[in-house]
Amino acid sequence: MNDNFQKPASRRRFLLAMAACAAPGAVLAQANGNANANVGGTLAGPVRMLVPFTPGTTPDNVARLIGPRLARRLGQPVVVDNRPGASGIIGMEATAKAPPDGQTVMVTTNTTLTLPYFYKKVPFDVIQSFQPLAMIGSNNFALVAHPSLPTGSLQELVGYLKAHPGEVNYASPGMGTLHHLAMEKIIASTGVKMSHVPYKGTAGAMTDLIGGHVKLMIMPLQLAMPQQIEGKLKIIGATRAQPDPLYPKVVPLQEAGVPNFDEDAWVAVWGPKGMAPAMVALYNAAIREALEDPEVKAGMVQQGLTLRPSTPEELRRTAVAEYEKWGRVVREAKIQAE
Repeated sequence: MNDNFQKPASRRRFLLAMAACAAPGAVLAQANGNANANVGGTLAGPVRMLVPFTPGTTPDNVARLIGPRLARRLGQPVVVDNRPGASGIIGMEATAKAPPDGQTVMVTTNTTLTLPYFYKKVPFDVIQSFQPLAMIGSNNFALVAHPSLPTGSLQELVGYLKAHPGEVNYASPGMGTLHHLAMEKIIASTGVKMSHVPYKGTAGAMTDLIGGHVKLMIMPLQLAMPQQIEGKLKIIGATRAQPDPLYPKVVPLQEAGVPNFDEDAWVAVWGPKGMAPAMVALYNAAIREALEDPEVKAGMVQQGLTLRPSTPEELRRTAVAEYEKWGRVVREAKIQAE
């Protein structure tokens, strides 16, 4: 008999070496920060990155930007899978029901946190059914007006609205969107009266706003700026409290006179509830690494996104706080789902 099998120390070394050869996936995971972790020990195949919205939306564009970079770190292809419908419910439900093995993740926005306030039967918990992985970044929005309104500042707008209570309509892409709820916060803070006209998407709302059929809207700042340059719309102020690094001359609405107003739309990556801690850590590290890529940074700027990478726990705290905040807005404004 070989001496290696007679001496305990030598036997242990031999078995460890054989285990390393037999489990290359474990060695690869160890090289990735010891962050292997689904049920089988490693990612078993292509990663499905669900987007609960249509192609061309910000979450979709973000997923396609970071996907190839995540693939390099994860050692598996990343396939973007659009599952639009029911304001994001269809894609989110598919994520919530997926095995928590790291093979399925989701890119979505904070708008989906308001779903329980507007749908009686949401088949998942918008917080507890998902594992936060990392925030990506956030879009600044702007309050914009049709040029026919005789106002150029927030003070002038508020004065006009108070002199014409209920006569001015504002548009949004739908009930429960940031565009809708942020405007309701402005209404509550300034004491004005307006009527809400919800559309089924941004395109129709913007078309009618530019056409003057509605007079006001909250919309992404990067989309509003070209319209202002062309004279089709005018920007009253930005929704984020801090000056926007991309558009520093746009005055924040909080600075202009709306107290405690700091709103933006953020994009984040989530997985199904129950993902192993090591797999969560792997994804968080991979996402942070992807956001350091110069091409990704440039692409995010084109989307109007300010990068805001986070830890999973930071993302969870942000989501919980936002969910509770919009609940208060809905209750105080007595908003009813249509």
